[in-house]
Amino acid sequence: MKTLSCRDHNRTDSYSQARMVNDKGDIVNDSTGWTLTDVLLATGGKFVAGEPGVCFGAVSTDTRSIKKGALFLALSGTNFNGAEFAHEAYAKGAGGIIVDTPLEEKLDIPVILVDNAQEALGDLAAYRRNGMADLKVVAITGSSGKTTVKEMCGAILTQEYNILKTEGNFNNLIGMPLSLLPVTNEHDVAILEMGMNRKGEIARMTEIADPDIACIVNVQAAHLAGLGSIEGVARAKAELFKGCKAWSVLCVNYDDKLVRAIARETHQDIVPFGRHRDAYVRATHVKNNGEKGLTFTLHVGIERLRLNLRVLGEHNVANSLAAAAISHAAGLSIEQIVKGLEGFAPCDKRMQLVNIGGLKIINDCYNANPASMLAAFDAVQGMKGTHKTIAILGDMLELGVASEKAHRRLGEMVACKGFDHLLVFGEYSKVVAQGAMDGSMALRQVHRLENKEMILQTIFECMEEKSFGRGDYFLIKGSRGMCMEKIVDGLRKELG
Repeated sequence: MKTLSCRDHNRTDSYSQARMVNDKGDIVNDSTGWTLTDVLLATGGKFVAGEPGVCFGAVSTDTRSIKKGALFLALSGTNFNGAEFAHEAYAKGAGGIIVDTPLEEKLDIPVILVDNAQEALGDLAAYRRNGMADLKVVAITGSSGKTTVKEMCGAILTQEYNILKTEGNFNNLIGMPLSLLPVTNEHDVAILEMGMNRKGEIARMTEIADPDIACIVNVQAAHLAGLGSIEGVARAKAELFKGCKAWSVLCVNYDDKLVRAIARETHQDIVPFGRHRDAYVRATHVKNNGEKGLTFTLHVGIERLRLNLRVLGEHNVANSLAAAAISHAAGLSIEQIVKGLEGFAPCDKRMQLVNIGGLKIINDCYNANPASMLAAFDAVQGMKGTHKTIAILGDMLELGVASEKAHRRLGEMVACKGFDHLLVFGEYSKVVAQGAMDGSMALRQVHRLENKEMILQTIFECMEEKSFGRGDYFLIKGSRGMCMEKIVDGLRKELG
């Protein structure tokens, strides 16, 4: 694998040297391991029990999956004290334990006491990242699309580099550091996703990750309960660019006025992307091919190539441009970018088209906000043809005082986009249903239901009545907390 150059000449490779031997001079074989000295230096913790001069395996926060010799970090939550799991970790062979409250029982393995376990987790990840002299870190945030952009980047960059990337939804103040901790000197690039629901979280993650390339995919009305307004969302997302070092490269969505405004306050080099005429990485001649995906011409500076994208919905043009801008900043050619994007397949629960018993299910269950709902509606509208379209929707969560208005508008959009049926449940189902009927959907087209089981029952009843059936499109979408994938699972169970 080719190693990316790093412009941070003040960074040393002390971490990789520390990984070679423990405090007694013994060889440490686990490339993700830690010496006691490193742990104390990283966290500023106090060594309160056990024998010095030891080394540990990888950091673990979960006793259910902890491995022998691991360093257990006892995180606490709203309803539990992490220190209560210390004995279980010890019984399962943990090599050491980090806690932020003193243990009542004395253990014969190293115990490190810190002020705050979650802060210590971030400090460990920052220490590891800071010791990787040649590692290039990519940080991606946005109100929607950041996971797709991350996976697209992975598909492109893996052609040239050995990459580490955020797995699943590990993108918060716990998940992001855990995603970074496994990095070793064998990795060239770490691709990290950053999510948040309140101010200060992106700033802390940026401090930990110290990105070389940063991208704000978009700013939309999401997490309003914690941030108050879309301007509050913008300020929170801006923490990524503001926290980057002077020689970081910022990938800026020129189609998003709020992102462009954020970029105007920065002084780093930028790579503009979008359909905007001034974007360095842009798309022209976009063609929506329905189920077959999208075709467009990718421009990177004066170079251009036609590409076929195997994903649904024109909003994925913007996602692919974000990934292309990041990959360009990382040194890849337009040919490599096109090849990576053309080989990309949709992420789990994100605009996945699956055939279940002849029904065309668009599984977009991972999350939802007003903008991503509209993007999904547009994607379905682009595929409709002569078949019927059915929207199966759950609530959009964390919208605060804007919730009722946003859900009423959601129902109106379902009607406006020409859906033949709406099946809806959740706290705001009545508001959504009323919005749909205000938007001209008939009462017989709108089904307000109490739970997911009733959604499934209604689908099967409507199929028997021939209201809809084989060949029709079913969009299933809602916020993560609504667990809309259970409807997909129920359809698979009954229809194969």
